[in-house]
Amino acid sequence: MKLLVKLLLSLIILLLVLVSLGYAVLRSHWGIAAACRWISDATAYHLSIERLSHDWSHPLTFHIDKVTFGEDGQPALLIAGKLSLSLTARQLVSPAHFAQLTIEQGTLILSNLTPEATLPISADRLELQAVKLLNPYPTNCLSAEHINGVLSPWMPSQQALLGKKFTFRFSAEGVHVAHRHFDKLVAQGDKDAQRLTITALSGAVQRGTFEGKLSRSAEGEWQIPTLRLDNIRFQTDKGLADLFATAMLPPVTIQDLAINHLSIVGPDWVANDVSANGQNLTNTSGSAGHLALNADSLILGTEQWSQPHLRLTAAEGNIILDQFDAGWAKGTVSAKGQWLRKTGEIQLDTLSFSNIRYTLPADWRQFLQTPLPQAIHSITLNNLSVENGLLIDINVDYPFQMTAAHITGTQLQLAQQRQWGLWKGEAEYYAAAATFNRQDIRALWFTLSANSNRLSLQNIKGLVQEGPVVGSLDIAQSPTHPFALSLRGEKVPYAAFTQWFWPRPLSGQGNFSLHLKGNLPSLTAPPSSLQGAFTTPTFSQQVGVE
Repeated sequence: MKLLVKLLLSLIILLLVLVSLGYAVLRSHWGIAAACRWISDATAYHLSIERLSHDWSHPLTFHIDKVTFGEDGQPALLIAGKLSLSLTARQLVSPAHFAQLTIEQGTLILSNLTPEATLPISADRLELQAVKLLNPYPTNCLSAEHINGVLSPWMPSQQALLGKKFTFRFSAEGVHVAHRHFDKLVAQGDKDAQRLTITALSGAVQRGTFEGKLSRSAEGEWQIPTLRLDNIRFQTDKGLADLFATAMLPPVTIQDLAINHLSIVGPDWVANDVSANGQNLTNTSGSAGHLALNADSLILGTEQWSQPHLRLTAAEGNIILDQFDAGWAKGTVSAKGQWLRKTGEIQLDTLSFSNIRYTLPADWRQFLQTPLPQAIHSITLNNLSVENGLLIDINVDYPFQMTAAHITGTQLQLAQQRQWGLWKGEAEYYAAAATFNRQDIRALWFTLSANSNRLSLQNIKGLVQEGPVVGSLDIAQSPTHPFALSLRGEKVPYAAFTQWFWPRPLSGQGNFSLHLKGNLPSLTAPPSSLQGAFTTPTFSQQVGVE
């Protein structure tokens, strides 16, 4: 028995001597260099350490100065000013697993880690202090400066450098993610396989701030209980429709959204000083939620809207326009209605314009020939109102202007099967003054009705100089648009009709009657054929143009 005790004491003393000798060797420059060479030769990684230090007041913690670590044949993955390793009893069975690993004043270069690599170390707790992160791949750009954070546990695996299950909290400055820059970012939460939960998120971006909470399910669906954006300014290369296209967004639900003084500049649009509130917004299983939005101004191409106010409600994929008001074309516009997702129909209960002064864009005729987007099949206006409008077309081929125009319309179908037109409804039109191809006409008035077969302008009335004109116009709703125009008047200058559509010179003044038939390539194009007669008390002109 005494012999066994002596043997055990001898082994313990020998072990202590070996540990002491190893400790002394590792504390020397020669010893730490030899250990680094041995690790580099025996593993698939290269390691360089300048100095190992230790404080007996913390006997299980070792400090390493100026560390460089990476895969063989690759540039360094980690360059650190100081690395601290806290040991645990687990080292006896898992030498590469530590109680805590602390990196201070270092740089992590993720692009120097090959995708198939698995790091040989792990820790119950990974702590970063003033660490810089780089991943300069063009398709997965990620970088950050002055990272301070804790990850627990840290169990790296192939394709998952941070591990598959952990809790985290961190702060960072100068963060670049997918070409987006954040001045500051603070977050805490946990990750479990594909499930991510961020219980607190805040930061500073583009001279503004943001804060919120969010989570992502294993199926990739995002839940955002709260999100607040304040005073953010940013630019995008996407069009307005593309920015909010459902296909561009992952499945997301925002329970409470608050936006204050947000400004966005796009390629051909600008939203300035936007404030909004949203509740239960989602694009899963069809759109849903409520959104109220105000802005100082909105610019779309050449159009500018001042002080727009918008309230939307979405349910079962349909979008209800509760209210829209804005300053536009030096007047105001307001609307209410809805878009039905299943049918692609826009139904506007009211659309009102007041005191607008609007010049039509040069391509407005081509625009009306362009099919509507796939999401819009038809457009119906239940009630249209235009009060004291000024409408101008400066096209040199046929300019016109309508002054002090008043229009009322009911059940007007302006598009069907994605084609613009006037397919149904009734309206009444009056303009105090109008000019068509440089010919004035006063007190122009008519009623309009449309159905699936024809478009009719009835009771056309107006004054050309001092001469009254009355008549009617019928246009068939077919691809060739055959039409019939009938006009008669008294004391009218005949040259006015040459300015409008009559192909032969006319002169003089007096009574007349006009009967004209032809075909229209479209409702906004000149006739492709004409047949008719212009008759006065003293002469009659016939016309036939194919």
